[in-house]
Amino acid sequence: MEFNSIEEAFEAMDAAEQAANENLKPAQIELRDDVENRRYWVRAVPEWDLVIYGVAWTNAEVQPGADFDAAANRARGYLTGQAYSVDTPHGEHGDTHVAQVLPIDAETFEAAKAADWPTYTGLRDPEYVELTVRLSHAEARMLRD
Repeated sequence: MEFNSIEEAFEAMDAAEQAANENLKPAQIELRDDVENRRYWVRAVPEWDLVIYGVAWTNAEVQPGADFDAAANRARGYLTGQAYSVDTPHGEHGDTHVAQVLPIDAETFEAAKAADWPTYTGLRDPEYVELTVRLSHAEARMLRD
């Protein structure tokens, strides 16, 4: 995309954020709104043969030392925490918009960790069938709601 001004770029970003928030599934809204419990998520990026597994920290964990309002950030749909993948096995701090992720439970996250963060194609390996089934069930729950 090309923009004629920085204001135009920010307007486009705001519009995209608003559209993303308007199309959230109930499970994603629940993930966004649970600011008191650590929550877990997954994001498939098949074009990069990647699966990103994440932890969304509580607002109380994020706010100390943050140069932004954790509550306002979360209300806009941004999950602050740590993301893991085969490319970043020790994790990378940052924000992810809730519209891009699928909520998972702690056990599924721990299974992915124990399996060294399998890639998108790696999840086809019979060794990871239990994790793949858990992820499939999480996706089905989200789509069913």
